[in-house]
Amino acid sequence: MTDPGSQRVVVARVVKAHGIRGEVACDLLSDVPGRLEAGTSVTLAGREAVIAASRPHQGRLLVRFEGVATRTDAELLRGSEVLADPLDQEDHEAYFAHELVGMPVLDADGAELGEVRALVELPAAAEYDLLEVERSDGHRWLLPAVDDYVEIELDDQERERLVVTDPPEGLLDDARAEP
Repeated sequence: MTDPGSQRVVVARVVKAHGIRGEVACDLLSDVPGRLEAGTSVTLAGREAVIAASRPHQGRLLVRFEGVATRTDAELLRGSEVLADPLDQEDHEAYFAHELVGMPVLDADGAELGEVRALVELPAAAEYDLLEVERSDGHRWLLPAVDDYVEIELDDQERERLVVTDPPEGLLDDARAEP
């Protein structure tokens, strides 16, 4: 097991306290099921914590940590990141935001559309995030990070690139617009 806090990845963010028994509402930042199940050891606010219980609630996850028993205790966690051990990437077809930043973006014909500069997190209800892509002329545009529109491929030198495979009409207009 990884030492607490070392090489861990952010899997959720505490949004607010919920109720009077120490539960917190969290935005889940991982699409891997079971990341915040009861009994899971995580890093919370810089220290080791164990999840006592979790359940879905209105697009978020309500989580209770061992040792957090009151609303006052829970309020102190507002804004904290929940970190967990990274998963074996070979077992999952998921990418972290830091892995996407800097990745070239191409259309299905191989034409360059730019490079991923940032991930724009949308509320959980949107069920997807946006990739901010910068063209070679410095113009930036937004690309929905949706499996139906984009996929990651390897080029001839085994470097990863993001390919926009089946965009809806008009999605790439801003990417291809003349400056």
